Amino acid sequence: MKQRQEKRGMAYQIIVFIFISLILVFAAFIGITRILFSHIMMDNAKETVSHLANETIYQIENRLTKVLDISRTILILYHNNHFERKKLDALLHDLVYEFETLEAVTIAYAPSSYQKGYSRTIFHSQNKAIYRELQPADYQYLDWFQIPFELESKYWTEPWYDANATKETVISYCIPLFAEGKCIGIMRLDTELSALQKIVSPLKLKHSGYAFLVSSIGTIITHPADSLTFNESIFSLAEATNDKQLRQIGKKMINGDIDFVHLQNNAVFGDSWLYYAPLITNNWSLGIVIAHEDIVGDLNLLLIIQTLFSVIIFLTISLIVYYRTLSISRPIRLFMEVANKIGQGDFDAKLPSTGNSYEIDRLILAFETMQESLKEYIQNLEITIEEKNRIEAEVKIASEIQRKLIPENTLHPYGIQELRCYGILEPAGDIGGDLYDFFPVDKSHFLFVIADVTGKGIVASMTMTMVSTYLRTVSTYHYTTGEIMQNLNNFLCKQTSASNFVTALLGILNLKNGKLEFSNAGHTPLIIRNIDNDYKIISETHSSPLGVFANMVIGSAAITLEKGDEIILFTDGITETMNPAEDFLELKGLENIITELNSTNPEQTAVQILQKVHSFAQNTPQKDDITILVIDYKK
Repeated sequence: MKQRQEKRGMAYQIIVFIFISLILVFAAFIGITRILFSHIMMDNAKETVSHLANETIYQIENRLTKVLDISRTILILYHNNHFERKKLDALLHDLVYEFETLEAVTIAYAPSSYQKGYSRTIFHSQNKAIYRELQPADYQYLDWFQIPFELESKYWTEPWYDANATKETVISYCIPLFAEGKCIGIMRLDTELSALQKIVSPLKLKHSGYAFLVSSIGTIITHPADSLTFNESIFSLAEATNDKQLRQIGKKMINGDIDFVHLQNNAVFGDSWLYYAPLITNNWSLGIVIAHEDIVGDLNLLLIIQTLFSVIIFLTISLIVYYRTLSISRPIRLFMEVANKIGQGDFDAKLPSTGNSYEIDRLILAFETMQESLKEYIQNLEITIEEKNRIEAEVKIASEIQRKLIPENTLHPYGIQELRCYGILEPAGDIGGDLYDFFPVDKSHFLFVIADVTGKGIVASMTMTMVSTYLRTVSTYHYTTGEIMQNLNNFLCKQTSASNFVTALLGILNLKNGKLEFSNAGHTPLIIRNIDNDYKIISETHSSPLGVFANMVIGSAAITLEKGDEIILFTDGITETMNPAEDFLELKGLENIITELNSTNPEQTAVQILQKVHSFAQNTPQKDDITILVIDYKK
């Protein structure tokens, strides 16, 4: 009887010991898992939402930017045809009919202006552009006229219903018209609000995620709840619920901030996360809401499964240990012999039955721990492999996105007959740090740029993406290469580390007279090749690389191109190409290649240069990105 109680006591002690140990291990494991996976899921959710928001903002900005571009065209036409009413009306008629983003164009003069009686609107209706006369009484007290007229500055309106013309809810871009230094009226360009709402409304995330737009004064423009649209602002909702956090978020949204915040048990949005980012063009803000449960739902399910699995393991181990303890009957000597076999590498050796032996119990626990560690190692290895595959997939996606940033090679880019362009970019890896871009600034000026960021990989690719996007934005407001480069340098100093500096060469070509203004920020030289195959190397630089020193003054230089001149731009991946003997091509080697060219267009020039560079390398692994951009000025 005493022996029986002793055996029960040992089994009880072993089970209690294992129970406490496993409870602590599983509790720690579950806690650490929850913390780590929570951070990972939050980071993934933020990244996903930010990508979705940026894509949506890009679509909206693209539409609004088209309105801005059209406004510049109309303004030029207005000043050129100011006193030819029929001709100007015909031009406006064609623009309204041609551009679907443009719902209506209105020219409204002040009652005191000498153009009184000439106010009119041209709007799109049933696939036709319709002309309608306006009287000052129709518009002189409306916000779209009064605000820009009094401020004498450009103005984006809040959404409003155009009862006189389109019978649609629109937003308008209003531009003051001046004569002899005095504001005489307003030119208004309308675009349909419903087009913007159609971009935002379909957005869905997980089970309950959605997007909404907020105007520059906080009015809710679009929201899944129709009762909120145009009836509430983010501030009125904050006042109604006495929500200080929501009020603060509203201030940040209209101030153009970007953030990803947790709204805990919010009366309007519930327990959710809110990501918001600004629309630069008209100071609106896009918000994306995703329920907290949608983010952590998978984690909770994982923890439940993990807990059940842990309980099953614990119960199984407890029963095995209990019955194994009761069945121990072999002497210590037999156990030691088996232990020696295990020590010699026979891990399949079967442990003998034994009495209440502390040493054997500890050995069994150690063996079981080893098994658990092996399982955990295999699980971690599988997770590592999955993560590696995910990263490789994301790198491929990043590579595709980077290639889409490069303009498409066409015979005459953007329909410009005065020049031809052709570019080649060969990254050293899946994604690179080189970039080239070109686009018209206006009808008379064409901008091109080639750049190289230090290093390779995702960081370099992201930096190049920021450079490309920022250039297209800042070039709208600055018309000299020095100003554009200075703004780009200050932007990079704020957004990137000094170790990721960028060399760049940016030029603006006057299509009418061939004048080329350019700025070189630590980049490789500019080469001009004429129709006689003579060439000139311009090695002048105007600053150190961008992204290192803020507020740096960047100069520029100018030359005049002749008909048939080719502008040849390249990155140091060309001159630093090595052959098997580890000799560099250098600038001298590139000059020899240019001397031997027999090309008659930019595509032939770029392809021949690349072929000769590869021929020099003789299949030596490429260590740096290779980029070539050739522009042929036809005058």
